[in-house]
Amino acid sequence: MKSLATLLSAATVVALAGCSPVDSNGFSSGDIDACSGVIVAVNYGSLSNQSVAECVEFEGESALASDVLSFAGVTTEGTEAYGDLVVCRVNDLPSATEEIVVDGEEPYLETCADMPPAFAYWALWQKPDQQSPWDYAMEGVGTLMVTPGSSIGLAFSSGDDIATPSIEP
Repeated sequence: MKSLATLLSAATVVALAGCSPVDSNGFSSGDIDACSGVIVAVNYGSLSNQSVAECVEFEGESALASDVLSFAGVTTEGTEAYGDLVVCRVNDLPSATEEIVVDGEEPYLETCADMPPAFAYWALWQKPDQQSPWDYAMEGVGTLMVTPGSSIGLAFSSGDDIATPSIEP
């Protein structure tokens, strides 16, 4: 006959088998279709055909946007002049060594020294819930707090194309 400790241990393993690992900050991955945390979406626009759509769940009432993005595998770089109030690069894009070419503009190399040009920039977006439309965030990734049920997104706009994040892969 098995001991109570063995049965409890086996039950714990079975119960945890369906859970995703929780990091030291209390973040875990969730199902994008039934997300009870924050949906993270990235649209690289003209920089790449890849996209990001992740659900980040966490303990508590809110979390810092930069921490949620980081857990989702999204790295951001700010500018020298404005720090993380302005997003200059997302996952190393645009490249520091390849010029951005936009019709009607001179080729541009992003140095992240100052404000990116209006014809080639990352926008930080947010949604308070899944039914709301995307709206520009009024603060940077280092101060913006997000809550369960909301979404945060980054989208690269170039030329006349004002991109919004996409949750569709």
